[in-house]
Amino acid sequence: MTALQSQRLPTLYEVLNRQTTTPADLWSFYTYLSQYPYAINFLDFWIDAMAHLRLCKDYVRGIRESVVEWEESQERTNNTGDNSGETRENRDSMTSSLLLEALMNDGFLDFEDSKRVSQFLQGQTDSPRLTKLLGSWQKQTDQEDSTGAPFKSPLTGLVDEFLKTQAHDSHKAQITSKQLLTNAQTIVDTYLKSPSESPRYLINLPDHMRQTALYMVQTEKRHDPDVFEQLKSIAFQFLELDCFPKFLTCVALHNLHDDITIIPAQQCSEKRYTSKRKSGLFSQYSSLSRIVLGLIFLWLGFWLGYVLVFLNYSRGIRVTTIVPFLLGFYFLWCGIYQIDILFALCGVTQTLVSNDLVSSKDLEMGLNRNSVNHRMGHQAPFIFRLLGGTSRLVKVRHPLINSMLKRRAWWCLFLVLVGTGIFTVIFSCVPGHRL
Repeated sequence: MTALQSQRLPTLYEVLNRQTTTPADLWSFYTYLSQYPYAINFLDFWIDAMAHLRLCKDYVRGIRESVVEWEESQERTNNTGDNSGETRENRDSMTSSLLLEALMNDGFLDFEDSKRVSQFLQGQTDSPRLTKLLGSWQKQTDQEDSTGAPFKSPLTGLVDEFLKTQAHDSHKAQITSKQLLTNAQTIVDTYLKSPSESPRYLINLPDHMRQTALYMVQTEKRHDPDVFEQLKSIAFQFLELDCFPKFLTCVALHNLHDDITIIPAQQCSEKRYTSKRKSGLFSQYSSLSRIVLGLIFLWLGFWLGYVLVFLNYSRGIRVTTIVPFLLGFYFLWCGIYQIDILFALCGVTQTLVSNDLVSSKDLEMGLNRNSVNHRMGHQAPFIFRLLGGTSRLVKVRHPLINSMLKRRAWWCLFLVLVGTGIFTVIFSCVPGHRL
C-alpha cells in the first residue's frame, strides 16, 4: 500500500484487484454482499467475467509461447541441416508459418492488451498482408479438406490446428477455443438466461444488452472478452455506486458485526459457507448482546445504589456502584455505536463470518483467510475470546480506517466515563435514609 492509499479510503477498483488490506479487502467485501443475494450475483458475475478475460489472455499467451517454441525448433532443424526434402506437410505449413510469424510481428498476439485479445479471438485482422495470407491458407485448407466443411473463422481454424500439433509434439496441455466457448456459455447459463434457468440471474439489466450477449454466445458462437464488456461495466457501476459506499461505512465506522451465517434468509438461499464450529452470543449478536448486557449491569447499578442509600451505608461504600455503572455504560454505548472500545484501541475488528467457514467461491477467488492477514487465533487476549471469540477477529491493517475507529472509540469512552461519573456521584452524595 502506497502512502497516498493509506491517507484515503480504498476505491472499488483497488478492492476488486486485491490491492487493499483488512478490513477493506475483497474477502470482506464479498462476505458483506452475501447478505444481499441480488447484489452478490453482480459481484460473482464481475469475478467470472474477469476470470474469462484472464482465460482468453492465457489462451493467446499459450499461442505466442507455442509460436516461439516452434520457431526455435525450426531454427535448430535448419542449423543441423536435417532437410529430408520438401514434403507435402512442409509445403502445407509454409503459409501457416508465415501467418503465425505475421501475427507475432504485427502485435496480434499481445496477450496483455485486452482489445488486441478480443480482436484476435474475433478473427479481425486489419492488416492487408495478414488478410491475404489468411485467404491463401483458407483456400489451401478447404481444397485439402476431405469433408468439404470449411472453418467458421479461418484464424480460429489456423490457431486450433497449430495448437493441436504443438500440444501433440510437446505433450503439454493447451487451452483451446472450444474451452473458451464452453466457459462463455457457462457464464450465460448462470447469469443471463432467465430467472428460472439461471441460478444467479442478474436482475435490472437492460434487456437489449442481455439479449445481445445471449445472441453473440449462443448463435454467433463468440467467446471473446468484448461479449461481456458492457455487462461487466454495468455490474461495476452498480457495485461502485450502490454497494461499495455502504460497505465502507460499515467497515470504517464499526468494528462490531453480527454473524451473517445465522440470518434465516441466508440459510434458505444458496449455501455459500460450511461451518466447522459454533460461536457464542457475543459473536452472533454482537451489538444486541452488548446492549442487553449493558442494561442488565445498569439495572444492577441502580438496584445496588438504592439498596445502599436506603440502608444508610456510608458514602465510601456507596462508591462501589461505579463498577456496575462502568460496565453497564461500556456495553450499552458499544452496542449503540456498534464499536467495541477495547477492540478499537487494540486495532482489531470483527469480520462478518468466521474464519473457520469455507466458501466455494472463496476457493475460486484464491483467497486465503487463514493467513496472517485474516486470522488472530490463540494469540488474542482472553478478554477478546470472551467478548466475541477469535474466529471472527482480524487486525485492522488500513491506517485511515484504524484511525477512524479509534476516534469513535475515544468518543464512546468519553460517554462511558461521563455517564459512570454522573450516576456514581449521585448515588454516593445523596443523603442516606434507613427505611
